[in-house]
Amino acid sequence: MTSLFRKCVLVLALSIPILLLTSCKGAAQPRSRGETQVATLAAVGDIFLSEAVLKDAKQVSGAYDFTPFLSGVADTLSGADITIGNFEGNFFGEPYDRNNAPDAFATALRTVGFDILQTANSYSIRKGLRGLEQTKTIIESAGISALGTYTSAADREDSLVHIREVNGIRIAFVAFTKGLDSMSLPDGAEHCVNLLYTDYTTDYLEINESGISAVLGAAKAQNPDIIVAALHWGSENISEVSETQEKIADLLFQNGADVILGTHSHRIGEVEVRQIASASGARKDVVLAYSLGDFCAADENDVASSLILNLEFTKDSATGITTISDVSYTPLAIADYGAGRAERFAVLDVNKEVALYEGNYFDRVSEELYEALLAIPEEITARTTPAKDEP
Repeated sequence: MTSLFRKCVLVLALSIPILLLTSCKGAAQPRSRGETQVATLAAVGDIFLSEAVLKDAKQVSGAYDFTPFLSGVADTLSGADITIGNFEGNFFGEPYDRNNAPDAFATALRTVGFDILQTANSYSIRKGLRGLEQTKTIIESAGISALGTYTSAADREDSLVHIREVNGIRIAFVAFTKGLDSMSLPDGAEHCVNLLYTDYTTDYLEINESGISAVLGAAKAQNPDIIVAALHWGSENISEVSETQEKIADLLFQNGADVILGTHSHRIGEVEVRQIASASGARKDVVLAYSLGDFCAADENDVASSLILNLEFTKDSATGITTISDVSYTPLAIADYGAGRAERFAVLDVNKEVALYEGNYFDRVSEELYEALLAIPEEITARTTPAKDEP
């Protein structure tokens, strides 16, 4: 593990937030605390559709409607100033499957609050370069920014770093992937995606230090207050963190990253708040989320757990310094209501559903599902803040 000082902080709020959330982010008023400005970020893990959800969302007309599936977390996601997730798939027309979603899914993701979708991952060129281009086009046509893939060298130059400014706080987003599902970029297409390894088709041992540093350099040149790096890394269905992951994290933090959002393992992993020395020599906190799990992976007769990582950034107007002022999470459940329900699957905000059930809204969830929801927060806490071995 890294020699940097580490501390783990995660706060679980089991009550429904007092602040009323709105699905219209543009309507939010600038938030300040005295001489400070505040911006919030919500992040989820891997986003893809199971065959069961695809089947359930198909209407009699042949069209697809995913809004009921996602509506249970719409207020939570759109309550943040910026919401980001990793889209593992393509938008490339029929036939639809786990790797290729209907265009309506992009629209639904925007409707429930997503602003940015990472597209640098194992699926970037699964449908070839045409698939990369069409996927990015559909995402951006839905009003979402695609992060980490580029249709040309000129597109890469223009959108290598994605900037969002909220309440006077400039946040730079960049994205990288460990590989492309063992596929190699065609000659002349090296600009299409940001890679963490130079041996990305084989062993994932040679870190792309120059490439990573160049992207972070481009981000710093935009004079942001915060840099967020979205990483598709690690190994599927494995919680252990590799030595190269630790080295990549250190490299990113040394080059100015403030937040690392990890995906790909499909498991919820540890979330750290580290204190490091900034470029000026001052100490600052940074956040490392190794893996945010699966956002909406629903299976029949199952209740799966997930989370939304919530980050708050506060800028001191007098000093111009921006800090990570809060780190918390919202526990989620991906539930199967049963074959008898017209809308069978749903992504649920656990805190809200538990509160509604206990407030006698019994038609929301069954007693059996309620009991399953009660166990999820403790399960997530154990994964995000695992017990440390005594020295």
